[in-house]
Amino acid sequence: MFANMELAWETLDENLKEKIKNKKAIHSSLGGAFFTDNYEAMESNGNHAEYTNEHPIVRTHPETEKKILFVNWTYTKKIIGLEKKESDEILEKIFEHQARLDLTCRFRWTENAVAIWDNRSVQHYAISDFFPGRGLGYERIMDRIAIEGDRPN
Repeated sequence: MFANMELAWETLDENLKEKIKNKKAIHSSLGGAFFTDNYEAMESNGNHAEYTNEHPIVRTHPETEKKILFVNWTYTKKIIGLEKKESDEILEKIFEHQARLDLTCRFRWTENAVAIWDNRSVQHYAISDFFPGRGLGYERIMDRIAIEGDRPN
């Protein structure tokens, strides 16, 4: 499933837009830990220690020049400059808004299907309906490509 972060920004409540405009948030590398009980022991984890980065909550796409919500429920932990309670409340509203069905697209895997998306403006949520035994009748192979990106602004 994919969520369009440009549409999420455009349809966000105006009062909420004002609260987050020009704010940054802390993003944690440990967000993915919820995927598995044994996250720290995973060889592919790459970095067992937490590292964090600050990113703008709203960024501008470098090619389309459109505003985009640049937070997600997995990695975004706190809005800088706000008390934790207020930050949590605002982030929860944003995360709920991003999950609205009218902002999402469900991709149905079929034989020889290919999905490509721009992580700068789309959020991806993998729904585990493609594992063996789900009756697809074919193997799903994933190749992930990451390119060097720009600095969010």
